[in-house]
Amino acid sequence: MKTKYIIAIILAICVTAVFAACAKPDDQKPAPTEAPATVTEAPTEQPTEAPTEVPTEEPTEVPTEEPTEAPTEDPDKTPSPIENMNLNIPYVTDGLVALYEGNYNTANGMDKTSAVWGDLSGNGLDIELKLSDYCEWRDDGLFVSMRRINLPDRIAELINGEAYTVEFAMKDLVITGSNYATFLNSSGNDNFALFIRVSDDALEFKCNNGIGSRPNMVGDAAELCATSTIAVTFEADGEIELYLNGEFIDSRDAASSTDIAGHMFIGHPSEEKSYDATITGIRFYDRVLSEKELASNAKALGTITPKTPAE
Repeated sequence: MKTKYIIAIILAICVTAVFAACAKPDDQKPAPTEAPATVTEAPTEQPTEAPTEVPTEEPTEVPTEEPTEAPTEDPDKTPSPIENMNLNIPYVTDGLVALYEGNYNTANGMDKTSAVWGDLSGNGLDIELKLSDYCEWRDDGLFVSMRRINLPDRIAELINGEAYTVEFAMKDLVITGSNYATFLNSSGNDNFALFIRVSDDALEFKCNNGIGSRPNMVGDAAELCATSTIAVTFEADGEIELYLNGEFIDSRDAASSTDIAGHMFIGHPSEEKSYDATITGIRFYDRVLSEKELASNAKALGTITPKTPAE
């Protein structure tokens, strides 16, 4: 009996030793646990920093700058109507509505058979003509004798606007009218008239205003205007001004509108208001030009040239 008890104790000790040996590996399990933890941290830091910085900087700056600048410049390079004419225009172009050049009556230069006087502003306001011995092309302009030549409707609209400048250049003027030589006129009501009065040899600008309230130059008008550029300006409720060869002559108060009716026209068929002259240039603007600009334009008459390929 005592022997059995001793054997039981020995067996208990052996079982305890076996369990102790089996528990030992469990206590050493933290070693493999720490190793994989290190593996987990390394890949977490590396891929997070590298891909985040590189792709963010490159695509953000490169595509943003290139497409933004390129399309912004293109619209600014769109040619204006006058640039499409491929001509060197020596005149002021700001506000230019229509440009008729005597020695350059088409976009390709002088054509003495042309039945239109081409508008070189690029706005398409060509003047239609009926060529004859009384309306024919000379080397430096359109010779007119007792003929009325209507201007495009857009010119009448301009004259009824709030501001305008008109320049009229001619040479070899001979007054044939008994009372006047009317260079520019409105057909419906005579509210616009640029003329020389024969009785006192006065250059005068009628602009919806009566005698005594019109800018004028009295005396020697027929001689001084024989080869010249006459200019008039209008600003509603402001002033109307008269210039000769770019020099200021006179000014008066302006009405709220020129208020013309019918067409604007050059030349005059009436024996009372006729003249012979070669018209060397006409220009219309939708604003008031300064004296400096008018002087520059007067000097530039007849100097339009075609652009070269390099230009």
